Amino acid sequence: MLKAVEFFRKRPGMPDDEFYDYWLTNHSKVVMGLQGLVRYTQNHPLPETRVGVTPAYDGVVEVWFENAEALKRNTESSYWPEVVADEMKFIDRPSLALLLVDEHTILDGTWPCAGVKSIKTTTHKPGMDITAFQKHWKDVHGPLVAAIPGVRRHVQNHVKAGAYRSGATVFCDGYGATWFDSLADARASGLTPEHKAVDADEAAFKDTAATIRMMVTEHVIKA
Repeated sequence: MLKAVEFFRKRPGMPDDEFYDYWLTNHSKVVMGLQGLVRYTQNHPLPETRVGVTPAYDGVVEVWFENAEALKRNTESSYWPEVVADEMKFIDRPSLALLLVDEHTILDGTWPCAGVKSIKTTTHKPGMDITAFQKHWKDVHGPLVAAIPGVRRHVQNHVKAGAYRSGATVFCDGYGATWFDSLADARASGLTPEHKAVDADEAAFKDTAATIRMMVTEHVIKA
């Protein structure tokens, strides 16, 4: 299975409520017309976390296809221009940042529908070997995150090795997705010794200045 992820900003001047309503209500129907689509999730930042700030991105979409060939068939199909045309109605397309990733489930648990999800980008420390970076992230850092009180689920998404072999430009090396029962629980977790251990470990493998974090509501369009 292939997972493709896009970070993007809304069309300039478009009100937040119109942007999120169109994405969820209208564009989701267009995406559901893609062939070989296995799973489809939209991630909308919590309104209370956007007050007074200009976020790096306004949304994150995650789609899973049967395989790489299925994605390629879609992008080469006569239907693809319809997808792009619809995106232009609400997305600032030049802002689109695409990642093809491998999922690593560190902690697999349940969480309420009203829960929240933290998306946190990860970029390797300058000069660090990518393989060593990914190994530390998964084998050392992952269990530290999973041990934080209040964490219900934690999944790491590593940019696929092919991107580095091809010399493709990626804006980050992946992202961690962490689920909590509520925003209050997520914020409270930051005060725990376990979270402080996570923060301390980041300096060993991450370019912490490049981190982007979003607290989102996850909308599962296709499970």
